Amino acid sequence: MSLHPAELLQNYGYYAVFLAGLIEGETMLLLGAYAVHAGYLRLLPLIACGAGAAFLTDQFYFFLGRRKGQELLQRHPRLQKRFDKAFRFVGRHPVATVLLMRFAWGLRIVLPVTLGMSRMRAAVYVPLSAAAAVIWATTVASVGVWVSEALKSLVGSLHPYELVLIGVALVIGLVVAIRHIRMA
Repeated sequence: MSLHPAELLQNYGYYAVFLAGLIEGETMLLLGAYAVHAGYLRLLPLIACGAGAAFLTDQFYFFLGRRKGQELLQRHPRLQKRFDKAFRFVGRHPVATVLLMRFAWGLRIVLPVTLGMSRMRAAVYVPLSAAAAVIWATTVASVGVWVSEALKSLVGSLHPYELVLIGVALVIGLVVAIRHIRMA
């Protein structure tokens, strides 16, 4: 028995956005935004799932930096240059770093680890990170809904392309996740 893409999105969409968001957020959040546009999901729960995954991931890397950051740099000296740049930026703009790091593609692991290694207190980082995750998820989901609407106005209904959209999103998400894992 095969499920139609609409059933897959309705039954598992929020779970997929949350779980995939623990590794790579934008692609699945954008796919979820299409599902909102198509009427399969609702916007606020989608934003909550995306923000929740982003928040948990950022906490993991912050506390990894806090507990194992120096050990990580000693074991992987090739990362030192990347972290030196991040330390300088974080030192000058700690609050801005937290609020904007979700938008800094390629630095989403380095920045929270660096913040964890810095003097920023967890009591400051955690609420800022929560706000940043909500801002990021709201922005990405809203852009995704807008892009879905724009595509619909250009090509008409996207329903015939749903399997392709899901497949492309999964491939992109997998490639990005592999890249993140290799860079870590």
